[in-house]
Amino acid sequence: MAALPRINTVGMRDGSPAMRPPTLSALHPGSETHLPVEVERLLLGVVADGFTLHCCGPRAAPFALIASYRWEGYVDLVTIRCLDWITTARVYAPQRRRIDVFAPEAVVWAYAGPPQWALPALLELVHPQHCNAPTSAYPAPISLHIPRAEQRPMAIRFPPPDRAAIRAARLGAAMTTSRASPSLSAAGLNNR
Repeated sequence: MAALPRINTVGMRDGSPAMRPPTLSALHPGSETHLPVEVERLLLGVVADGFTLHCCGPRAAPFALIASYRWEGYVDLVTIRCLDWITTARVYAPQRRRIDVFAPEAVVWAYAGPPQWALPALLELVHPQHCNAPTSAYPAPISLHIPRAEQRPMAIRFPPPDRAAIRAARLGAAMTTSRASPSLSAAGLNNR
């Protein structure tokens, strides 16, 4: 599996990136920082699940990393602008409408927090057709928005053809399993 780009930050205090307001990017050229091992492992899980990666800004020092996975009617999204606080979401994507993954308008589910919690929450979010899948749309958090000036230059990495459907197959299989054991599904035990 290919390594993820290194993210450079400024405002480093005690070895961790400083928090910035959600409207400002916290990933700027400055001192080089490596992703924590657990976070890199989780991000590689996102890649393995078939997400498309968008590196916004110079590859050596991106302003933001975005990962997206398109479903029928939804897009699962990871937005990383700061190493210790990321936003994950399932974006509402009505049919025949183009969705801007850098400025989504509505979500049906969102989670902002440390990557150790936010990434697993998204990776284990049920299939959009699951009976317990979130469906009520509400305004997207501002932390999902990447200003146009911070989107360029952009490198896009599409999943290999054999990986593109991995997420749908994995969550579809989990959905079949949860239907087979409704008592476990209702208790939330199948979704872990």
